[in-house]
Amino acid sequence: MSLFTWKPEYSVRDVELDIHHQKLFAILNSVYENVMNSREVDHIIPKIDELSAYTCYHFSAEEQHMLEAGFPGLNEHIAKHREFTNSIEALRASYHDNDLEVSRDLIIVLGEWLLNHVIKEDRKYSEVPQ
Repeated sequence: MSLFTWKPEYSVRDVELDIHHQKLFAILNSVYENVMNSREVDHIIPKIDELSAYTCYHFSAEEQHMLEAGFPGLNEHIAKHREFTNSIEALRASYHDNDLEVSRDLIIVLGEWLLNHVIKEDRKYSEVPQ
């Protein structure tokens, strides 16, 4: 069962960034499914690491696109990216404490944050003349 499904209306009208967002949704769904179906930390941590690594890659690419396009509010947008990155690190740390319920809740919060961020914040990028 997926947590979130990509929809065409989430597009930022940049093929590369849309593909990144779709991949982030897929990874987050995979983390969610692993947490819901496993109690083994060694099965879950690699998925969280994958989410963290891909998030860093995507944020770097997105920030570069926004910089080149003269995106207004770039610094605030970068700060929101850092907030998400910190949340992923908190998720990873919660597994060391073996608190599965906190981890499940945190994954849902991360998913909602990502969906909200793509729909509200990243879509502003599509409004910048290229």
